[in-house]
Amino acid sequence: MDFRIVYGMKVLILNRRCIKHPEKGGAEVYTMEIAKGLVEKGFQVEWFSSKPKNLKEKETINGINFIRKGNEITTHLYGFLYALKKDKSWIIIDEFNGIGFFTFPLKNSILLIHQLYKEFWTAELGLIGNIFKFIETILLRLYKNKLTITVSNSTYQDLIKLGFNNISIIENGLNISPLERKPEKEKVLTLVYLGRLKKTKNPEDAIKAYILVKRRIKNAKMFVIGEGPLLSYLKNKYTDFQDITFTGYLDASEKYKILEKSHFILIPSIREGWGQVVIEANVFGTPAIGYNAPGLKDSIKNGDTGFLVSNYKEMADTILKVWESKDLYEELSKNCIEWAKNFSWEKTRQKFLNLLKALR
Repeated sequence: MDFRIVYGMKVLILNRRCIKHPEKGGAEVYTMEIAKGLVEKGFQVEWFSSKPKNLKEKETINGINFIRKGNEITTHLYGFLYALKKDKSWIIIDEFNGIGFFTFPLKNSILLIHQLYKEFWTAELGLIGNIFKFIETILLRLYKNKLTITVSNSTYQDLIKLGFNNISIIENGLNISPLERKPEKEKVLTLVYLGRLKKTKNPEDAIKAYILVKRRIKNAKMFVIGEGPLLSYLKNKYTDFQDITFTGYLDASEKYKILEKSHFILIPSIREGWGQVVIEANVFGTPAIGYNAPGLKDSIKNGDTGFLVSNYKEMADTILKVWESKDLYEELSKNCIEWAKNFSWEKTRQKFLNLLKALR
């Protein structure tokens, strides 16, 4: 049976945020790469999301038709109603980010989930977050019989525990090719944090680790790349540390220049879907020191491309240990580049397309 005839090569993506959303993250980057790949193969692609004040209700980007309505809560209802208007020739991709779009009764829908929120709820909301953690679990179980796509073994295992039985792992990719060898790094020890500046990412722990390192290595410096609700707080608190540079948001080329020159990337997140910044840093032979958390356990090969630690003190100790062993650092750096060669968005898109074809 012809795949084109069965599905009409039409895909509706339901995601609470779009690629232009001011708080977009790795999930939106992943979705955009998949959507672009589908358009290149001749698919008609629509992406339904919430509407921030500065964005249009409708626009087309890279051949993808964006429809925006509601805030980050109400868009789930609007998105579900929009999905109901689609006939069976459409494939509906329901992205679950703490809450889904309730398409579990629809036979032509599949689930895409990067990570469970779990600890996120209590980190952001305190004790009341336990209520939302419970609701997330109940809502997710409604999808347990759907074809499900996730990006890491960590989330795969979380879903298995909830009774899911049809899960495929399709990891993130890369827009850049890994180098053939480690580039020339800064002459002084240089650390970098890259990500949203919010509680669940623990950016202050990265800074605390740096301060401990600096007690022994006086000329060490650090870049903090990203924006978020903690930016002003961190800049004000650490204003006396002249060797900490808060860059704010950087475009890809500026970000890559810093990753290329840095010696370590620090990732103290409490949970990740995968850890996109890990692989981006690995491209340049930059090892990651991250918390032993879901997602990071998948993207960081402990002892091979970086290290998993439990707290910022252990993070600082590990940095110093590796820095003082040049042979160990060179081995890690070499392994990082080899590890990064396993990933590309072309591979990710092809795996995704193959999965959709299997639906016929």
